[in-house]
This record gives sequence, structure tokens and C-alpha cells, in this order.
Amino acid sequence: MESGFTSSLTGGRASPYDAAAMLRLEQVRLVYDQLTTSQLVAVLNALVFVAVQSLVIAPPLLVAWLSAVCLLALVRIGGATAFGRAAPQPAEIGRWRAYVIAGAAASGIIWGSAAVFLFPPQNEAHQAFVAFMVGGMVAGSVTTLAPVFPAFAAFAILALIPVVMRFTLQHDVVYYAMGWMTLVFLVAVIVIARRSHQGLSDMLLLRMQNARLVGEVLATQGKLAQCREELETPRRKGR
Repeated sequence: MESGFTSSLTGGRASPYDAAAMLRLEQVRLVYDQLTTSQLVAVLNALVFVAVQSLVIAPPLLVAWLSAVCLLALVRIGGATAFGRAAPQPAEIGRWRAYVIAGAAASGIIWGSAAVFLFPPQNEAHQAFVAFMVGGMVAGSVTTLAPVFPAFAAFAILALIPVVMRFTLQHDVVYYAMGWMTLVFLVAVIVIARRSHQGLSDMLLLRMQNARLVGEVLATQGKLAQCREELETPRRKGR
């Protein structure tokens, strides 16, 4: 990543627009770099989730849901591969960023649908397991999606709001409390992800500035060496 900074920012002072474009490029690149691993983990978690819920949920529903998870994972892994091959420039990053947000939103819808279709009635343990699994997926995505904050927000909201609503609709004090705690958890992870996003952005900007300064120092050293050579050339001829 540093080489990308150096090649783009050395040899001149970057404008605010250039710095913003480079920052967005690096944020998107961080998400794509982790996408393959995160999707493999999502599929593994989905397999465990389906295995547990198979005790109380009809197999056709589980197969359909798991198929959706796997299909989306393949699409997003393919997108990560395409991103690596394309090596987009800062001016081209808009559509790749949109793909990240759309993929995260689709994933949030699928995981949130577990609270609708895979939420067994009259089985508190498996209901709690749904909330545990979805909440764990959201918590784990803080590190992988925070570089592009709208992607994390889309995933977290679409995944957890159905859980909140499902608990609330149970019309029981304990369920009301669980719905409220899930909502508090959603707000908390969004705040944490936002701060993580800001801290990461500051770090990336600092690295960009350092790369630019290194380029300016190298350029200045080159000019000094050229001036020294020009001054020494007449002396050599005079001898």
C-alpha cells in the first residue's frame, strides 16, 4: 500500500482533491483485501448456524438460506478478484466503492432474514442463538467494513433491526429487554465503527503526507546533486 502512496504522491504537492481521492482508494482497497477471508468465515459461520437450527427449522428453509449466503459469498469473492486485476486509479474508485456498499447491504439482508425465517417459535434457546449469531457477525465486521463506513452501517442496520423487531413483537418483558439490548448493541457498534473509520482515515492521511514529504526530500536531493555537478563541471574544465 505504501508503494501506491509513493508512486501517486511523490514529486509534487498533492491537492486536497487528490488527497481525498487517494484516501477513498485506500479505504476501498482495505475492504477488498479482507473480503475473501471475511466471506469464507461467513460461510463457515452459516454452516454452523444451519447445523444448530436444523434441530428446530425445516430443511428447505435452511437450504435456501444457506444457498443465499454461499451465492453472495461467491459473488463478493469474485468482486475482490476483479478489483485486484483491475487495479483501479483514484478517479475510478466510485463504482468499486458502490459495489462494496451494495454487497454489505445484501449480506445484511440475508443475515437479518434469519430473524424472520429461522426464528423458531416457543424455543428460547434457539431464538437467542439467532441473536447471538447475527450479533457476532456484526461485531466481526467492524474490522473488515469500517474502512468504508457506509458499508458497515448498511450491514449492521439491515442485519440487526429484524432481530430487534422480532424480539419486540413477542410481547413479553424479557423479550422487550432483549430487543432493547440488541438496539443498544447496534448503536454501540456503529459508534465504535465510526471512530475506527476516523482513526484509520487519519492514519492513512498521515502515511500519504509522509510519502509526499519523502518524495519532496528526494526531489530536493536530486536538484542539489545536479547543481553541484553543474558547479564542478567548469572547475574540471579549467584544470
